[in-house]
Amino acid sequence: MAFLDNSGDIILDAVLTDTGRKRLAAGDGSFRIAKYAFSDDEIDYSLYRNANSAEGRHPSGSAYYDVNILQTPVLEAFTNNTSILNHKLVTYSRPDLLYLPVLLNNDIISKTVDKNTTAFSNIPVGGYLITADYTTSDPDTFKTSAATTSPFRTQIGIIRGNRTFATAGQFVCVDQGLNNTDLSVQKLNAGDPLKETRYLVEMDNRLGQILSLDGTTVARPSFIDDDNIASYFFALESNSSYFATPDGDAPGVPPYNVSDNPESPSDSFSVIGDANGGRYGSRLAFRILASDSISTSNVLFTRLGGTTATGYVNATGDSFRFIDSTIRITGFETGYRLDIPVRYLKKV
Repeated sequence: MAFLDNSGDIILDAVLTDTGRKRLAAGDGSFRIAKYAFSDDEIDYSLYRNANSAEGRHPSGSAYYDVNILQTPVLEAFTNNTSILNHKLVTYSRPDLLYLPVLLNNDIISKTVDKNTTAFSNIPVGGYLITADYTTSDPDTFKTSAATTSPFRTQIGIIRGNRTFATAGQFVCVDQGLNNTDLSVQKLNAGDPLKETRYLVEMDNRLGQILSLDGTTVARPSFIDDDNIASYFFALESNSSYFATPDGDAPGVPPYNVSDNPESPSDSFSVIGDANGGRYGSRLAFRILASDSISTSNVLFTRLGGTTATGYVNATGDSFRFIDSTIRITGFETGYRLDIPVRYLKKV
């Protein structure tokens, strides 16, 4: 690993990822470069020196305002696909766009663990605790051993990773749209290029899988890379059970609702915009099922995680094995990415 000298000529440094090399070596025609993407990882735009910068405009004139950015050393290309292209660039042909859509974790419909009234330490803020086995998922396990303020009792921020109890817990719910209060409350129309209808969900396949909201269907990953990161592709036209109505038919997920009341036209369940502004796109929702590797064995907990102190999240007298991870959701139309932190838990 080294830095590229970016002070003179333009350098193009291209390498294949581990997956690309594997497919090239297979020699069966599976290696085919069909798409590409650009990103601006490692670029610090605060180095732009015009009249508004802290250092003032560049003494050599406007042609040099961005010279410090252009000459910033960048790392050589490397093959680990999980560490590159984290900040992708996008191109829009429309000149009238003032706002771009985002993805937000909906912690109103499915409350995150930090929404408990008690402030806990060592939790995935803005994320969820995922129970890894039958005992930890069973609400009866903590009826007497956990305080009433514990997430195991309040049900807030707990995704039950055992299939028997999966529908009793929280789930991942993502809102998409224009999160700007300057825009009146409306829904983005079908076919609008700013409305996401296709999503890529990535997660560690060693730890969990995606489960439908009704708990009946385990989603099949489109691809699992050499780092055991599973990629799931959800499209509205073929995976409607993961999209809220009226676009899809996900059970138990409120649809976007624009009220006729001019005093408060917004959707009370939405995290996009506020009471008077915002444009609603699509809403994606799914559950997480803990893998057999962590539900029946402690090997990965020892290798990748640790053990909490006794009394973690007010579960009095109990300690837990844990592994911290991330669920990444990316919109295909806009390239916007959302990372949701999770912690897999297994009662010792």
